Amino acid sequence: MGYFSFVTLTTCGYGDIIPRSTAARTFAVLEAVMGQMYLAVLIARLVGLHIVHGNSDRPCDEDRTVS
Repeated sequence: MGYFSFVTLTTCGYGDIIPRSTAARTFAVLEAVMGQMYLAVLIARLVGLHIVHGNSDRPCDEDRTVS
C-alpha cells in the first residue's frame, strides 16, 4: 500500500499495481489530486521563503527603486 500511495501521490503511475474496485479507483484519483495540491503548496511556500529571506542579504540599489 505504501508503494502504491507513493507512486500515486507523485503521479508516476507505473501501472504495475492498479485499483480494481470503483472505491479504490476513486481513492486513487483523490490521492493523486491531493498529492499535486500538496506539491504546489510546498513549492509555493519554498519560493516565498526564498524571496523573503533571499533578498534581505543584498543591499538596495538606489537606481532601481521606484519613488
